[in-house]
Amino acid sequence: MVREFNYKGEVFRVNAHGAPGHEEVFIMHLIDGEEFGEMSIDRMTEENDQDAPLEDIIVMLCEKLIVEREIEVADPNAGFAWVEGKVLARVHNGIQDHH
Repeated sequence: MVREFNYKGEVFRVNAHGAPGHEEVFIMHLIDGEEFGEMSIDRMTEENDQDAPLEDIIVMLCEKLIVEREIEVADPNAGFAWVEGKVLARVHNGIQDHH
């Protein structure tokens, strides 16, 4: 899945693929449609709560990126929200049919 979302008044894009709880998750901070910083996790090999919803992992990555890049967020009190209509690509869930 490639999809845009808002967090703390900022626009981000997530690229996540794999089975739930075992995804590779990449987030990018967007400014005027351009990428300005990236953070990622491989949930299969890096320590994380594999039962946590994808949204929780995304927020964790955003928090790390905000600190690392010293991003001055537009609205520190704004939570996570998907941008409606901004699913850029759907990727299979990591399970493929064998014929």
